[in-house]
Amino acid sequence: MQKFVLSKAEEKVMMFLWEQAKPLSVLEMLENWDDDGRTWTDNYMRAIIRSLEGKGAVEFFNLEQRGCKYARRFITTFTKKEYFTQLAKRSGVSVSDMVKVEAVAMAENGDREGMNGLIHELEEIIEEYRAKDDEAK
Repeated sequence: MQKFVLSKAEEKVMMFLWEQAKPLSVLEMLENWDDDGRTWTDNYMRAIIRSLEGKGAVEFFNLEQRGCKYARRFITTFTKKEYFTQLAKRSGVSVSDMVKVEAVAMAENGDREGMNGLIHELEEIIEEYRAKDDEAK
C-alpha cells in the first residue's frame, strides 16, 4: 500500500466514502453529505476528489448516467483499517501496542465477546505464520 498523507477535508471525504461502502459520483456524495449541518459546494467536493485521485486514494470506477449527462463514480483504493494502521506506524505505534490498547479497553469494558474475537484473530495469525514457516523449511 502506498503511504498517504491526507488533509482534514480529504480525510473527511474518505471517512464518508468508507461509510457508504460503494462507488459514488460527486453528485451522489453531495446528496448524502452532511458535515454537521454544513454543506459543501460542488466545486469544493470536486477539488477534493481530484486531489484524492491525484494521490491515488480514490480511483475511477464507472460512469453513471443521469438524464443526458454522465458522471464519474469513484471508489477508495485502500480500507479505513489500512489507512489508520499506516497512521499509527508513522506515529511510532507498533501493532503490538495497538493490540495491547485494544485488549485493555475490552477488559475494562467487560467485553468478553470482543476479547474472545481478538484472541481468535491472534490465534489465526499465529497459525498462518507457523504454516508459512513450515513451508519455508
